[in-house]
Amino acid sequence: MYGSKEIVSIIFRFLNFAAFIALIVYLFKSYALDQIKEKIAEKFALFKGLETQRKDLINQNQVAKKEIEDQDDLFALLQKKIKTWNDSCRQATKEKNEELASIKQYHKVRLEQQSANIKQQRLLKKVLPGVITNTYQQLEQKFSKKEESQKFLKDIIGYMKKSTENYE
Repeated sequence: MYGSKEIVSIIFRFLNFAAFIALIVYLFKSYALDQIKEKIAEKFALFKGLETQRKDLINQNQVAKKEIEDQDDLFALLQKKIKTWNDSCRQATKEKNEELASIKQYHKVRLEQQSANIKQQRLLKKVLPGVITNTYQQLEQKFSKKEESQKFLKDIIGYMKKSTENYE
């Protein structure tokens, strides 16, 4: 089948192939393997850093969401307080306006009363002296006669007696 030269040739080819593979493996281990390991370590560190950043971003996102929820709650509370305060201010303003209207009405009535009193006093100042003078003259004329004055006195005394008899 095979001759000795061919067997030797196959063995040397196999040995050459094995030596070539060993040389490639040796060169790969000496030069490329360290660089590949460094590159893999760098990539691994990069991925680890990215994973850490991702976790940090997720945490920051959760914190931001929590802060937004807290601020929304605070906003709702403040909005409710502002509405309550606004309603209170409106109610107070309404009450003050009603009170002011009541005071104005009271002052208007009071002013009208004072105006009527002043008019009456002015009228009395003008008319009263004339009325008193006129009445005084009429009484002088009426009671200038003695009989009429005595009759007037008797009428008054009689009236007083009747009044006291009614009370007894």
